[in-house]
Amino acid sequence: MQKSKLIFLVFLPIVMLIVGTTVIYYYIMWKDDNSSGSASLIALKEKEKLVSDAQDVKVFYPEGAALNIMVIKIKQTFDTMKIAETAIGELFNLNSIPNKEAFPSNTRVLGVYYGIDKILYVDLSSDIKRNFQGDALKEFLIIKSIYETATSNLELDDVKILINGKEEDTLGGHYSISSPIKRIATQEVKFDEIRKHG
Repeated sequence: MQKSKLIFLVFLPIVMLIVGTTVIYYYIMWKDDNSSGSASLIALKEKEKLVSDAQDVKVFYPEGAALNIMVIKIKQTFDTMKIAETAIGELFNLNSIPNKEAFPSNTRVLGVYYGIDKILYVDLSSDIKRNFQGDALKEFLIIKSIYETATSNLELDDVKILINGKEEDTLGGHYSISSPIKRIATQEVKFDEIRKHG
């Protein structure tokens, strides 16, 4: 009798603790009260409000001998790949940018990939190379617009252009794209600095 009384006294508080915790959890988490709500419900509403807000995405496109910027609004997201796909996709969406001749016709974005090396890989259709008509400046501005669009919206070290999933030597015969394009795309800054100081 003594042993059963001892077991009862040990298990009774444990059972009461489990039942009490369950009731409190149910009351806090699942209470259907729309007046003020629990802290977790308020946090959930704030998160929904944050996600529903729009965020800016910068798209740089060639216009004459320079790049222009266009800011588009997209649904707030924390998915960096979604931001990259949207930004690069808008760059090649000729309905979005004012200069319809900025890029070779029929060029499509086949994929955007972020490597562990902090390089964004932009895979374009072969139309960019096949339909390219222009001089070194036009090729430079296309490369720079891809680079600026990617780096202004994402934290990354460099951008690599692929054509149909493969490395290519050049887009139009003037600049090498066989390696990442930061070296090419940032050349303009060096030239501007030389003009200012020289």
